[in-house]
Amino acid sequence: MAFLYPNFLWALTALAIPVIIHLFQLRRFKRIEFPNVQFLQEVTQQTRSRKKVRHWLVLLARLLALASIVLAFAQPYFRSKNGAVVAGQRAVSLYLDDSWSMDGQNGAGRLLDQARTDAQDVVMAYKPTDRFQVLTNRFEGRQQMLLGRDEALAAAGQVEVGPYSRPLSQVMERQREALARSEAPVKKAFLFTDLQRAVTDVEQWSNDSAVQTVIVPLEAASADNLAIDSVWFGNPVRRMGQVEQLNVRVRNYGSLALHNVPLKLGIDGRQRAMATFGIGPGAQVDTVLNFTNDSPGFHTGTVEIDDRPITFDNVMHIAYRTTGKLHVLLLGGGDPASDKDIEAVFRGDSAYAFSTQPYRQVDLASLASQDLVVLNGLPDLSSGLAGAVREFAEGGGSVAIFPADRVDEPSYRGALSQFSAGMGVRDTAAMRVERIDLRAPFYRDVFNSMPANVDLPLVRTRYAITPGPAAEVLLRLQSGSAFLSAVPIGKGRAYLCAAPLGAAGGNFSGHALFVTSLLRMAELARPAGALYHIIGGEAVVTLEGVDLPGEAPPQLKGAGGMALIPEVRRTLGGISIVLHDEDIAPGTYALTAGSDTAALLALNLPRKEGDLGAYSPEQLKEELAKHGITSITLLDKTGNELAADLKSLDQGTKLWKWFIAAALLFLMLEVLLIRTSR
Repeated sequence: MAFLYPNFLWALTALAIPVIIHLFQLRRFKRIEFPNVQFLQEVTQQTRSRKKVRHWLVLLARLLALASIVLAFAQPYFRSKNGAVVAGQRAVSLYLDDSWSMDGQNGAGRLLDQARTDAQDVVMAYKPTDRFQVLTNRFEGRQQMLLGRDEALAAAGQVEVGPYSRPLSQVMERQREALARSEAPVKKAFLFTDLQRAVTDVEQWSNDSAVQTVIVPLEAASADNLAIDSVWFGNPVRRMGQVEQLNVRVRNYGSLALHNVPLKLGIDGRQRAMATFGIGPGAQVDTVLNFTNDSPGFHTGTVEIDDRPITFDNVMHIAYRTTGKLHVLLLGGGDPASDKDIEAVFRGDSAYAFSTQPYRQVDLASLASQDLVVLNGLPDLSSGLAGAVREFAEGGGSVAIFPADRVDEPSYRGALSQFSAGMGVRDTAAMRVERIDLRAPFYRDVFNSMPANVDLPLVRTRYAITPGPAAEVLLRLQSGSAFLSAVPIGKGRAYLCAAPLGAAGGNFSGHALFVTSLLRMAELARPAGALYHIIGGEAVVTLEGVDLPGEAPPQLKGAGGMALIPEVRRTLGGISIVLHDEDIAPGTYALTAGSDTAALLALNLPRKEGDLGAYSPEQLKEELAKHGITSITLLDKTGNELAADLKSLDQGTKLWKWFIAAALLFLMLEVLLIRTSR
């Protein structure tokens, strides 16, 4: 125990006054003669003994009361681990959790508003000469500077929620880096956070004897939250007049079941669909919104629910492009019968523009306007034609190659080598297709499961096609060899079939799987791109099917005149842009190259903040003890008591109130003893 004002202890010498009074009693006793005292002797002796004990107790009560008053004025306290500090020798770091979960509320209001007020109370609890760091999840470079008191108060008052969320281990490391630049002998770090489990990674925390860390927990009244988790289309390609199925996954992070929750879909500023759903506590549900594509080109949309107070995950922005028609070109002439089978797949569908050219009279310039080019029954493949279709595939188109019954094997080997595939000898042993790879995206969205007794195509004549290591084998024969494989070529794909489509090759052209396969080749010819992207931190946005010509950097333009120049990365896999921690609001943005709009991008906030599950102070204390962390403490009290608690952390636990109470108690005891002695 130590004293804030030890000079007051000299007043303990006043304890001699009541002692002197009791030793030199001023009261004189008068002697009275009594004729016969033998019957009173025992009573007199007992009365004197009791009075003597009572006088000593009164003396003790007075001494203790006086001593308690003196000690209260000296202000005793128990020292903290850091001991008392003096002005000008403290560096203090303040972290304000500005993630979206801090929009939650409790009885005292919004959590972020409480964090800002508490942080300002901390600043005011210290001296004007102390230095402060104000840190948020944005991790801006300027936040690593130590500020004066007025600057720190202003910085704490300007914090608002944003799209960033950091593990608390990274926050503590950032605080220690800033405090390490200060020469102050005493350094402290405060964290004002709701202790969300997603970021409270206690297992990554460590002790630091140089920095005492104090966590001020802010508990939301309820962890209930309803969030749109993800959105996806049922079909890979958006086409004119097509009825689209937009799948929406919603998560209920709360403990209550919800019924008849409205879900809205808006496209280009118009409401196009609406549905209601029910969801149980802690569950997820998938629902479908149906609408019809009625115009080509770029489109933007929003999927919305209404759930408060956490609103950032109530809206999902989407952006997509509707294709008028898919262009399919058949290069045939070697097998007229199977050419008609291919034509029959596309001619009757208004979504496709089908054309055909003899393989010996190919207009190579026309390939650029196509989506799918089918090479069917060609007896030979020239290197020029093979090089042209490869270049077409590298640009994002799709190529399908079905060999003839009899081919010029050297020309085919040379052509297929450009697609990283090899070709072996011709085999006429009859064999069935044994397995469909449902894990591949090509068939995964078409078949949910495959019956055990399904009738798969029969193959009579085939060539041993060996695709490269990067290829996907979509259909495999009973021998284990590839029947239909997909080879990635640049931005596009080449589909290689081992058997001809004619009657000599088997019954594949008459099987339902043939129609499905050709339509999927056309649908996947031009990548539609991602429906939306997630921002926050370093977001890498891959631009599928987008070309950025020239050296001029593109711009990302949004509502309200917002514009920024993103970093462009060009790799063998394609083009992507990188958003480096930019403070971007969620919404739809146009990626422009010069005066042209290359793509529309829908940017959304991360969904991990939707789970409001958090540690309680008691649970966090248990975790700290479990991991042996002693340099981090929790401060349970907030509001008006926060400043007093901070002083207790600096100077220890003050005891003067207890000594005032003790003095009153001893005075009451003295009065009681005096009254009972009469």
